[in-house]
Amino acid sequence: MSPLIILQTQPCPVSCVSTCLAMIVNRPAADVIEELHKPYRDGDLTLREMLDYLGVKYTAFYSLDTPPLADEGVYLCTAPSLNIEAGNHQILIEVTDENYFVLDPVQGREGRKFYVARGKGNGDPLAIDLGGFVIDAFIARDCLLTLRAHADQEEVAA
Repeated sequence: MSPLIILQTQPCPVSCVSTCLAMIVNRPAADVIEELHKPYRDGDLTLREMLDYLGVKYTAFYSLDTPPLADEGVYLCTAPSLNIEAGNHQILIEVTDENYFVLDPVQGREGRKFYVARGKGNGDPLAIDLGGFVIDAFIARDCLLTLRAHADQEEVAA
């Protein structure tokens, strides 16, 4: 099975969460950032509330749960920032029946390091093998397919 998530690049250094959510719901990052970024950054909106607002069915995890990357779908994960000292960074890991894919929204920003699946950096000096991360939420492949169908219907209606 091929991956469903299409990589989008975050437009600013601190919009990784909104950009990851945009990739999940298959909407332009700029739209999700306009709607949700400021309240999230101001502490008025949680990641859980953002997922609910976007209509994403998910399973939430606490860091003590340490779930495996076993089911097909996308895992919303927090990893140490490679570009902001002592900062956190949001990434996605999509698991298919055959493989897994790391989608780092900072990939494509000039001069910024980004995470890749182990051994998939293709010699790019900015590509760093993903090490430690915490899974925040899981979205099943069926839900991703539903979100894509919904996004396609909205696009046709517009």
